[in-house]
Amino acid sequence: MGNNPSIRRFDARKAGQPLDLFGSASRLPVVLELLSTPWLRRGSDVDGPARIEIAVPVEWDAERGRPGSFIRKGKRYEIDQVVTQWAIDTRWWDRDRAVSRRCFRVIARGGVYDLAYDRLGEQWLLVGVVD
Repeated sequence: MGNNPSIRRFDARKAGQPLDLFGSASRLPVVLELLSTPWLRRGSDVDGPARIEIAVPVEWDAERGRPGSFIRKGKRYEIDQVVTQWAIDTRWWDRDRAVSRRCFRVIARGGVYDLAYDRLGEQWLLVGVVD
């Protein structure tokens, strides 16, 4: 902490919040605190305004079984690494609102991007740019 007395006196606890967050029988205060953060809601909201959906051409790397590159705004992005992949299948009972996608979080040109193959629309989409 150094020699700055104001840093040593600073109390980072919020008023009314217990000091030991996980020692109590109830984790409700922690859960409520997390749910109040905007980033948690944005990250879990597939249909929300924070998500983008841009059709992009993707070159499939058949040897590796993953996307090899994509083009955005006229620039080619070679995919260096696939970080993770997952599937989204929602509202399958409603043909007008159904979503069926295979998603890939990739690293390309030093950035992190979310690509999704829309199985119903049979097209590739850029669905997220991760900060």
